[in-house]
Amino acid sequence: MNEAFLAAREAIFNARTIAIAAHENPDGDAYGSILGLGLALEAAGKSCDLLADERFPHFSYIPGFSQLQSVDEARRYDLVIRVDLGDVRRMGRGSDVFLTARKTLNFDHHMENAHDSDILIHEPTASSTCEILARFLLDTGFDVPPAAATALYAGLTTDSNRFLYDTADAGTLRTAADLIDHGADKQYVYLYEYQREDPKLMAFEGDVVRGATFLQDGKVIVANLTHERVAATGYTMPEVEGVVSKLLTLAGVEVAVILKEQEPERQKISFRSKSTYDVQKLAKSLGGGGHQKAAGASLDMTNDEAWPYLISILEGLSL
Repeated sequence: MNEAFLAAREAIFNARTIAIAAHENPDGDAYGSILGLGLALEAAGKSCDLLADERFPHFSYIPGFSQLQSVDEARRYDLVIRVDLGDVRRMGRGSDVFLTARKTLNFDHHMENAHDSDILIHEPTASSTCEILARFLLDTGFDVPPAAATALYAGLTTDSNRFLYDTADAGTLRTAADLIDHGADKQYVYLYEYQREDPKLMAFEGDVVRGATFLQDGKVIVANLTHERVAATGYTMPEVEGVVSKLLTLAGVEVAVILKEQEPERQKISFRSKSTYDVQKLAKSLGGGGHQKAAGASLDMTNDEAWPYLISILEGLSL
């Protein structure tokens, strides 16, 4: 059996106090990882604090969501489990409890990992962290109750784009089938994740598409989401940034990009690739990282400065 899996299992059962936390601006894989692992450990008799300062309503359907709690920076834990990220700096306030824990454990599927935990389970070819966690729990003999299986299935499904991304291989589908065998409700996930689009949000996404800039003979599309533009919709930036995936679906587009204003002098960029272009390398050149077809980076400059800078970089891509 995987030695890292065995070490992780031992650390979990030796810990009296456990916290599970993911990255800032959590997505389905982050929430699914926290909740799926947490519910499974609770079924094994462990008491866990499931930490997330940001609780986005869209993901409230995931089982256990109401158990999420804010980080208490003064709390000390025997074990802190970091899921779905490879760098403590992206944990937000969760970094405080991670850095002061007696022992740390990291489950991650991103290309770049800081190797800064006591036990690391890092599988960059996996479709999602939920896939890794499902295999860990099932292979090491944990009971995975239906609620935990559904949470893990939600994260696996969203991060693989319903098994359409290249990272979703035969092993991913087998893991999904195992979760269904353990009670994962795939119809429930499909209904709440993909069948309740907000008409206002769809209209906003249409406006973004209409106002986007096409480069490289239509192979690259880029949009700018400022605080002012997003605030006018009544949404938050995390609620609208999924528009980058909609941009990628347009005919002829190979690379989709959105610039997202975070603070007056800090911008984030999301990159998506449709076929062969490696946006992870592009993000890495800007100090970021991610996967071949989905990556991100940050720029410490104003939005007015970042926009022409980003345009110049995209105009120079060799596609």
